Amino acid sequence: MTANHARSKMSLTVLSVFTVLSILWISDIKAGEKSYPSYLELGITTSGLMIHPGIGYWFGRVGFRLTGMYLKKDSHEFHLNLGYMLRSSDKVQHGINLLTSRVVGSDPGADYKYWATGIAYSFNYRGLFIELGLAHPWKDDIGNLADDPVVPCGYLGYVHRFRLK
Repeated sequence: MTANHARSKMSLTVLSVFTVLSILWISDIKAGEKSYPSYLELGITTSGLMIHPGIGYWFGRVGFRLTGMYLKKDSHEFHLNLGYMLRSSDKVQHGINLLTSRVVGSDPGADYKYWATGIAYSFNYRGLFIELGLAHPWKDDIGNLADDPVVPCGYLGYVHRFRLK
């Protein structure tokens, strides 16, 4: 399997999961819900390359999240998300995020060292956190993403929302 074929399969997977989560979100909308409290969130997520802690704060419907980990010169990731909350309740949060990422690392197929900016959908159900999206690599220090206009980005983990009841 070539690297482009693997990326195409990953992009299709990201879009499929995004579609499923969108359908779940649409089916769960409550017409009378208007309250969007401010709160802190703390968690631990993984993007496939490494596990990293995260912290975020929501100011009503708008918020930010910073995640990342520096292990060594050739292995680190940092992600900054600016989000807009679509829905929030005691159990569920859905949001759309603009994100910027710095990724340096490797997997069995390639080395990575790039900056990327994109958009992602996030879903939090009682702490289970999933974020999926696509980002455009705008600075590729190694040059192995030259043929890729977008790269998939996704995170899975636990993010606790400190909402006041």
